[in-house]
Amino acid sequence: MEVKGKIVCKKSDNKAFKLGDDWYNCNDPVVPFLEKMAKGDDVTVTYEKKGVSRYVSKITKGGAPAESAPEAQAKAPKSSTGFACEVCGAELKDGKYKKCFKCNKSGASKPGASGGYAKKNSYDSPEKTAQIQRGNALNAAASVASSQQYPDPETAQQFTLILADAFLLWLRAE
Repeated sequence: MEVKGKIVCKKSDNKAFKLGDDWYNCNDPVVPFLEKMAKGDDVTVTYEKKGVSRYVSKITKGGAPAESAPEAQAKAPKSSTGFACEVCGAELKDGKYKKCFKCNKSGASKPGASGGYAKKNSYDSPEKTAQIQRGNALNAAASVASSQQYPDPETAQQFTLILADAFLLWLRAE
């Protein structure tokens, strides 16, 4: 929806303002534009109503066009909502999030930020990989050994360790 009027007052953090008798909440991409405006300025506001709250997706001063998310639109093709994923450019429903669900779930980042799209995690180190392989081999050996009967605990331990070594060799050959 769109409405025109004068800014009656603003919150100090520029995340909300009052236009007439109603308060409007600003989505993150709109905050820098509201910072440039002052009490008493004529504005045109495009907003979306959710329950009793109004969330602003675009604000223009005195009829001059100002985009709500210029950096997202510069990198992505124009979308019907005016919001696009900062990583892949997919159309977003509103400006509440900067990334689409897929990019957020995969942990992708902006191109050029920390060397590309891939996200480093703790499994990338060779030491961690070796620990995981040893644990997997021991678990498999213990699973096989548990179905056997042994005369004493030392025999069970030796059998399990021999199996674990064989499984570890097989895992590392993969």
